[in-house]
Amino acid sequence: MEKGKKTMMTRVPILTFSIGLACVVTLFFPDITNSLIFDRTAIANGEIWRLFSSHCVHFTGNHLVYNLSVFFIAGLVVERHSSIQMMGLTILMAPAIGLALFYFKPGMAYYGGLSGIACGLIYYAALIRRKEPHWHLITIGLPIKIAIELCFNASVLPYWENGPFVMMPVS
Repeated sequence: MEKGKKTMMTRVPILTFSIGLACVVTLFFPDITNSLIFDRTAIANGEIWRLFSSHCVHFTGNHLVYNLSVFFIAGLVVERHSSIQMMGLTILMAPAIGLALFYFKPGMAYYGGLSGIACGLIYYAALIRRKEPHWHLITIGLPIKIAIELCFNASVLPYWENGPFVMMPVS
């Protein structure tokens, strides 16, 4: 195996694991969740960190499992390709998603979840791996999934828990 390939395959995806751990921790500590969640009023009053931190907040175990499943797959591919790209993408996507929700969903008071970042990373991972079998299907399938969810305002994935949240495909 080439030296560069071996390094890429053995590189520990620290950022991916760190974000995943932060998501798990917030699920079990409501006081932390309250400080990190996207809260429109708090953001308007200057708590802009919530544009970043709200992506680590999940409302149910089911919500967390779905988000982390996709995030880990995509994060592993992207971070093993380039930890700098993983960091850059995450730093760009987190506030961009938060700002988009803040300005384009004015009736939404609260938001949490990693799905927007996970979708961005899975799409980027598909672009990185586009020459490998089946990865190119994600570049077609993911936009179709999002379009269906936007049209029907419902998830294409089954949820086994009733959560106190509304799906937000705009993210």
